[in-house]
Amino acid sequence: MPYNNIDGQVETYIAGADLTGSIYLFVKMDGAGVEVCGDGEAAVGVLWNSPADTTAASVVRGGDPWVYAGTALAAGIDIASDAAGKAVVAASGDIILGTTRAAADAADDLVQINFFQGGNAAA
Repeated sequence: MPYNNIDGQVETYIAGADLTGSIYLFVKMDGAGVEVCGDGEAAVGVLWNSPADTTAASVVRGGDPWVYAGTALAAGIDIASDAAGKAVVAASGDIILGTTRAAADAADDLVQINFFQGGNAAA
């Protein structure tokens, strides 16, 4: 497992959907709990486990977590969520969720980011 600089940054929520296999994706809050973010949406953090529906979801809310890339990414760019909760280049109108700390060579690579807790201005 990759190293995560997340000391004191993990919080527990209830999974609002079956998040089995959704580790390292951006998640948001909805009425039932956390679920995977959609395209350009704001995130509460990055999922750090793979919970079933209505079980405990560990969410990294700050620091430098790893997230799956939705495409190849350069280092040092603003990122947003794609429709699958993966990191992509932030486009106009997207909520900026952080910056990449390193490059991702291809889609589905893990990339370390600096997650922006709060604020999350639109690109």
